[in-house]
Amino acid sequence: MKLRNRQHLAITDTEYGAVLLDGKTGEYWQLNPPAATVTRTLLDGGDAEEAVRRVLEQFDVDAERATRDAHALIDAMRAAGVVQG
Repeated sequence: MKLRNRQHLAITDTEYGAVLLDGKTGEYWQLNPPAATVTRTLLDGGDAEEAVRRVLEQFDVDAERATRDAHALIDAMRAAGVVQG
């Protein structure tokens, strides 16, 4: 999985999670804390499985939900053109 425009993507912590900004397009996404963890994992070069593992380590959520939510976020990012592959 590859992040498109990776050099233009910036993530900033907020009181309620994080915001991901695509500096090339000006689009931004508000992320809750687990979504921020998934996004940071992708920015670090990790994949969906690594993102789920990190979410499970940091949050009180079951594996099925973490997997479903991580994949839904990645699918949404793919649809927005942020993730390719």
